[in-house]
Amino acid sequence: MQILPAIDILDGKAVRLRQGRYEDVTVYNDDPVDQARRWVDGGAEWLHVVDLDGARSGEPKNIEIVRRIVAAVDIPVEVGGGIRSADTLQRLMDAGVTRAVLGTTLVTQPEFVEVATELFPDAIVAGIDAKDGMVAIEGWREGSTYEALHLARELQALGVKRVAYTDISRDGMQVGPNVAAYRTLVEQLDMPIIASGGVSTLDDLRALAAIGPQVEAAIVGKALYESAFTIAEAVAAGRGEA
Repeated sequence: MQILPAIDILDGKAVRLRQGRYEDVTVYNDDPVDQARRWVDGGAEWLHVVDLDGARSGEPKNIEIVRRIVAAVDIPVEVGGGIRSADTLQRLMDAGVTRAVLGTTLVTQPEFVEVATELFPDAIVAGIDAKDGMVAIEGWREGSTYEALHLARELQALGVKRVAYTDISRDGMQVGPNVAAYRTLVEQLDMPIIASGGVSTLDDLRALAAIGPQVEAAIVGKALYESAFTIAEAVAAGRGEA
């Protein structure tokens, strides 16, 4: 299981939110590019970047910062936040992004999701953010009537090849991931799954890895920023080496 250190960008800074609340923000680095270099120096093999300004406004606000991050590191970068058109998707790919995480459009623009998977079949990640099993959209500020597992099945039928599932109630809370939810996804879907939300200990990572190889990665944010463990320790736990 891969470890994806997170860099969430808000107002040009690397931050973390609690449960997606923009009013409950902690700034960890004034320079997201510097933070990217720090994660790479610590042993990161991937980076997960979220344009929080873009998620809130509906269009990316930090593509230039993303471009600088990609240029500054020699590992793959996946990016989400405000990707709601083919033009935006192309701009991110031109910036050197390896994977793009779609969120709100999964519910509001399924036709765009289909186009995106046709344009970049291996680069699209369905970012399903859910609370109590129901999908949240618009930067987590709005609920929906979509059941997360049902949406995941629909997206698989549309050609999406990878899902990143976040339990909002656990994100930034360091209370442990929703392991049961990931087990259910593994049982019901036939594509790789990226776990996100709540990881606080190395045992959390071991529990996710133990579900099986279909859980291919875990996004880790606050636990790394708060030095609960190092990236090297996380990578070893994800591989079952420690």
